[in-house]
Amino acid sequence: MEKDVSILFRNCNIALDSGNATLAHSILEQVYSLLLNYPSKNILWAYYYLNLANVFNNLGRFSECRDCCLNAEKIIPIKGNEDLKAKVESTLASCYLNIGDFPFASEHVIKAISLYNKINKIGNVALELIVYGDILLRTGEWEQSIKNYSEALSIAKKLKNKRLESQALMALGFVFRGHRFLYLAIDHYREAERICKQLNFNQGLVMALYERANTYLSLKMPEKTSVLMEQIESLTPSDSPMRSFLLKLQYCIHNQNRNAPEAMSCANLLLEFFQKSDDKRGEAESLEMIGSSYYNQLEMDKARYFGEKGLVIAEEIGDTILQSTCKQLICDVDYVILNNIDLNEIRRNEDYDQR
Repeated sequence: MEKDVSILFRNCNIALDSGNATLAHSILEQVYSLLLNYPSKNILWAYYYLNLANVFNNLGRFSECRDCCLNAEKIIPIKGNEDLKAKVESTLASCYLNIGDFPFASEHVIKAISLYNKINKIGNVALELIVYGDILLRTGEWEQSIKNYSEALSIAKKLKNKRLESQALMALGFVFRGHRFLYLAIDHYREAERICKQLNFNQGLVMALYERANTYLSLKMPEKTSVLMEQIESLTPSDSPMRSFLLKLQYCIHNQNRNAPEAMSCANLLLEFFQKSDDKRGEAESLEMIGSSYYNQLEMDKARYFGEKGLVIAEEIGDTILQSTCKQLICDVDYVILNNIDLNEIRRNEDYDQR
């Protein structure tokens, strides 16, 4: 039976690797039924809870992710098992990063790095350095985040770990794009794409294409964005979770062109997609996007309604970054209504200035 459990754990990781957290969750349901034959303190239960925590983290169900980590901690013996303890800290760091609780995220990632160094798992140290870099970036310490990403890239090259190298390149690309070094970001995304193609790692390739397409949008290069979108479409089956990348790009293009109805259609498709996969963070993001589309169509009551719906879910999952985004939408709506602002007039003036 242990062999069956191990195979299911491996299949769960493969599903997560391909971006299919819903499939990973269904695999863990099979694991759960097998583990009922084991004592509650058996170490396999710790692996189950850690795998489930990763699934919940990917689905935006962050409070459940934290609960699973705590359940795993209760099972892991005090002596030894640094690898499992490090995985708990790593998962908690990622979870707290996702909800914008950066002090807790920093605390847990530092513990994970220490534990992985203790057992000489240098590749894992590099992965945690990337997470730490993400935390530093979100707290405004972008120079330090670049140092972390660069150290992770150096480790990846020493270990000849191409997949890890692509992750570090993606992280560097993201920080450069965020600070308007757009062509430098593109170079890093291109190199990540090249590596992912070599590895036949489709999820990584799609993510790199998506980030490069997003960067072209920032540069107002819709033709180049469209070419990359065609590549993403060819790499992702119609029922693939990765299709959400395509819908997000379409939404951004329509927003950029002020095609509010088309943007609304994309946001609604994203909402349907995330609701089906029980992705709470994606659901909240989609509701805010729908609200923003109504705002652009000057339908303020509906914009507020969907902003508030997104805020409720963001508060339920504890995502402070999403909460801030939804609150900003609601605040903008209230400001427009209170001051009787004519957005059409403002937009006409903007169009005139751009001639």
